[in-house]
Amino acid sequence: MIVLDASFLVKLVITEEGSDKARKLMRQWVSSGEHLVVTEQALLEALNAIWKHSVKTGEIGEKDALDAAEDLMALWSKLYVIPISGTVNEAIRLAMEERITVYDAAYLSLAMSRNAGLATFDKKLSKAASRKKVMIIP
Repeated sequence: MIVLDASFLVKLVITEEGSDKARKLMRQWVSSGEHLVVTEQALLEALNAIWKHSVKTGEIGEKDALDAAEDLMALWSKLYVIPISGTVNEAIRLAMEERITVYDAAYLSLAMSRNAGLATFDKKLSKAASRKKVMIIP
């Protein structure tokens, strides 16, 4: 089982540094039947990142952003989505303990509770996961 965070999801639908690696891993996981999970907030986080790439930084145009959002929704339908309510208590505790956002702590909490790997490109989250002995991918 692998928990995917928003930073990983975005690299699947927008071309940026790390996208090739994320896409290669995703192809391997899908072909091997890996169980891929996300917390429900990952969708809004990823959509917000797409919006930032378009509106705030201008790195992609509106059409590319809308296409990326459509690709994300197609991908989303293939993932196992865990309700955020199941991770809230542990997430807030981890967020305070590790000095990470509650959003990131929700991914970490899910990975810890399921003894799963964590697919992230977020450096702060990776460091927190490492301290908690969670396998970090890539």
